[in-house]
Amino acid sequence: MKTFRAHLFSFVLLVLFASAAAVQPASAQKKGQSPQVHHQKIAPGKDCSSCHKKTYAEWKAGPHGANDVQCTVCHGEVAGSVTNKPSLSVCETCHAELVAQLKSDSFMSEKGKTCVTCHPPHALKPHQKVASGGK
Repeated sequence: MKTFRAHLFSFVLLVLFASAAAVQPASAQKKGQSPQVHHQKIAPGKDCSSCHKKTYAEWKAGPHGANDVQCTVCHGEVAGSVTNKPSLSVCETCHAELVAQLKSDSFMSEKGKTCVTCHPPHALKPHQKVASGGK
């Protein structure tokens, strides 16, 4: 009977540890950042544009493409893990002033909004100045 209890206790403990390990990565994600995913290896002579043609075209036409800010700057290295939706801290590395402005806006920060909540991330366009009294 003692060995049965010992085996049962060991089994329950193992299940609890396995459950905790499975739940931990999801709970450890930063708010506003999509999960890290392992990307397939990119074959020699190919790059992000080989598979992500539409996204690459949007990026190329936008300010990040015009300034040759490569995909890996925001999304991470393919050899490691890639994020689909980078956190605001990634934007802050180059756009500290704009991120500070966004964080100081209570409407945006309290609702967890970021620039890409409203603006397509690969085709960012600067805000248009609105004439006083205009909409």
